[in-house]
Amino acid sequence: MNIIDFFSLTGSCFAILMLGSVSIRLNLWLYAIQTFFMALSTLSESFKFSNSELAIISLVIIIIKAFFIPIFLNFVIEKIKVKSDSGLIFPVPIGMHLGILFLGFSNLFTLEILKSLPEIHHSGNITAGISLLFTGMLFMLLRKIAVSQIIGFLTLENGIFLLGVSITHSMPLIIDLGVMLDILVAIMICGLFIFKISSSFEHIDVTQLNELTES
Repeated sequence: MNIIDFFSLTGSCFAILMLGSVSIRLNLWLYAIQTFFMALSTLSESFKFSNSELAIISLVIIIIKAFFIPIFLNFVIEKIKVKSDSGLIFPVPIGMHLGILFLGFSNLFTLEILKSLPEIHHSGNITAGISLLFTGMLFMLLRKIAVSQIIGFLTLENGIFLLGVSITHSMPLIIDLGVMLDILVAIMICGLFIFKISSSFEHIDVTQLNELTES
């Protein structure tokens, strides 16, 4: 296993750990660590392929996604006084075991991808990307609190990014910066919505929104 695969697979393992915790604050920092390792994987890849744009992108990811967004969302949960997501669809152990199972499936999918793309050498990178996709979707499906939904979406987005970089070994800087800006704006808007939902309905359980009726 090379250093690129090590960083990406370590990040995917931290993402799976999120499925084993109901603490929103802990999940935020697990997301930050997962994103940091993903950025290190991207930075290592930039050195290997002498791609300065990937190096810049990895630094932007660390600043915006690994630091600013978790700090902002932590500020949000402090304001709305929600510390845990106890409204789980399945018990925590089941969710975490599903995450591990999907990591195994991700490795099988990677083997199939490598058959059609033999020029790809970083199989661990692709496995981690697919695992992050599964973990993000699973996290969104199993949790009910709005902040948890955001964390799941960000994890899913990490998987999409890692897959793109793993297959192409590049990412146009202007496109990725535009995507980063969109994500940053979307998270801040979501934070404002969460404030509004919390003040209006005294909860941020997204499953209860379907009970709203016209007055």
